[in-house]
Amino acid sequence: MGTDYLLRNAVWEFTLDCNLNCLHCGSSAGSSRADELTTAEAEQLCRDLQKTGCLGITLMGGEPLLRQDFWRIAALIRDLGMELTVITNGTVFDRETFPRLRSLTPRAVAVSIDAAQPELHDRIRNRSGAFEKSLAFINRALGEGLPVTVITTVHKLNIKELPAIRELLLGRQIAWQIQVAGSEGRRFPRELLLDEEEFYSVGMFIAATRRKYPRTQMPVIGAHDLGFNSQLLDNISLAPRWSGCQAGISVLGIQSNGTIKGCLSMDDSTAEGTLRELNIAELWQSESAFPYSRSFSAAEAGENCAGCRHLDSCKGGCNEMSLMKTGLLHNDPYCFHRIEQRLFAKELRNPFYRLLIMLRHKFTTLSARDTAGKL
Repeated sequence: MGTDYLLRNAVWEFTLDCNLNCLHCGSSAGSSRADELTTAEAEQLCRDLQKTGCLGITLMGGEPLLRQDFWRIAALIRDLGMELTVITNGTVFDRETFPRLRSLTPRAVAVSIDAAQPELHDRIRNRSGAFEKSLAFINRALGEGLPVTVITTVHKLNIKELPAIRELLLGRQIAWQIQVAGSEGRRFPRELLLDEEEFYSVGMFIAATRRKYPRTQMPVIGAHDLGFNSQLLDNISLAPRWSGCQAGISVLGIQSNGTIKGCLSMDDSTAEGTLRELNIAELWQSESAFPYSRSFSAAEAGENCAGCRHLDSCKGGCNEMSLMKTGLLHNDPYCFHRIEQRLFAKELRNPFYRLLIMLRHKFTTLSARDTAGKL
């Protein structure tokens, strides 16, 4: 018997080959895997994803533009009626790259920018001149009319860069996704991870930016690892509310050798198998697949989340963060609700203050609905 899960986005690590050596890379990319999917296998994967009803595919790396069959596979994705997103470091291009990308009508072309200071960005990316090349890529892509997104991965080295990056992007019709670094990669030292206060400050920055600037000037969101259930901050995510980890629910991760996960950022303990062993369309429809997401029960929550009033809907937060920080699923310590209970316990116990919060949230919700109705 099949399932009713709609696969909205398959995130595909197209190759592990990369011309950079980024500090925070969760895949520790650099050299391609010896057993990466062949072109024929990649084409079959696209057809199988279409059979699942997949709405879109994100090609990332490594650096996806280094793979020789990139244009062939990207064109097939579009020919099969699925949306295409490309995530690149923005340093691999020639004059033909941008018109060829435009011909694919991608949903987004995302470029990584981790600092407004060229020297710091280059240090994080471990390549002199990387900032200037990435900025040139962005300018050329905008000139070609491509929908550009900038992705910034935040850690202790660059958290103070957020205001300057905002100034760099402001008013340029560039979407901005802010995410936090994990320590899954071999090159990233854990001491550079954000602490809870720094993590919360990133949420405050995003919320303040969204209040200060209209979406037309500065469309910014927090990624899946930022949140959740704040009593004090306006929603900072693309979705109207957090409804639990979407790994195996609406998203899928595929490594360059065909290993399938619910989320590409999660460690290999969550792998369901490989494309060379099973059919991805059949896996997606299997009732036993991705049990940590599809069959979650409150009894599985770790100590950080057990007993929380949001548990039934939140399901323990981001499982990638949960595994990285605690080694357990459904136990995400980096949760706005949890952090607020510690930092603002006195204020949140005050009935008058709680009433003000409730009224403010209602006003924000009504304003958001009114804005959406005018769009």
